[in-house]
Amino acid sequence: MEELIIQFSKDIVSQNVFLSYIFFFISQFLQVLFPPYPGDMVLILEGYLSEIANLNIILVISNAILATSLSSIALYLLGRKEEEKILHSKIINKLFETDKVLKLKKLFDRFGAIVIIISKFIPGIYSITILSAGVFKVKKRIAYSSIILISSLHHIALIFLGKILGENWTFVFRKIEIYNKQILTLIIPIFILYFIVIQIKKRIFK
Repeated sequence: MEELIIQFSKDIVSQNVFLSYIFFFISQFLQVLFPPYPGDMVLILEGYLSEIANLNIILVISNAILATSLSSIALYLLGRKEEEKILHSKIINKLFETDKVLKLKKLFDRFGAIVIIISKFIPGIYSITILSAGVFKVKKRIAYSSIILISSLHHIALIFLGKILGENWTFVFRKIEIYNKQILTLIIPIFILYFIVIQIKKRIFK
């Protein structure tokens, strides 16, 4: 999939700049609503292509932030409207790791909307976190602010990274993929240990 996206992106930028903005917008929409889609790769690629095709970097960044923010808010509102019954949907279960929802509820109770910000740096967690924020009725103002803030910081960093690196962007993307796998390997045991400690505390001090 990645090679096809890279080639398609290069072709569309060279042929029609306006369509390239539409494609990039759809890509960031898909990153949230269809998590298997390699949205981070496209962000770095956007930065690279903006350099070689002289695209307006402000428009590229704004386009990406808008797409992610709108799709994230739509997912949040879906969770808020449908509440926990949305978690039993076959489509949602195929797209998102709904087994993490109960753990996220405990984190929201303890840390609030900062969970949304942190989730952007943990592979495979962001979309289900946004959906859960809606299900658990995290305040709209706080949820929207967190979504826009972390989307802005994340996208600006990756797009500028691609712009600065030029032809070397693919090498760095592979490094990011390795980082993501390592983070997952570290995060999962930490979460397990955290909840074990909480359960032990409850039993000792109840």
